[in-house]
Amino acid sequence: MSDRLTPEEIVTRAGTGLGKIDLWGARGITMVSFQEIEAMACLLADCGLTPIYPGAPVPQLTFTTTRNKEPQNV
Repeated sequence: MSDRLTPEEIVTRAGTGLGKIDLWGARGITMVSFQEIEAMACLLADCGLTPIYPGAPVPQLTFTTTRNKEPQNV
């Protein structure tokens, strides 16, 4: 069996963790599992968030994009 999660599993796990936080606030944070945190990190990375390592300067632009040029008004 593969250790990789499917996109559906990532979204489900991340959403479950987010639901705990949304429902119970600070108490919900303590209830989020390692697997839910891992899924949240995967989802953020998939959305283009650039990791900032401890001690590293914060980059000016922290989200990446595949857009090569600005959209044109038509």
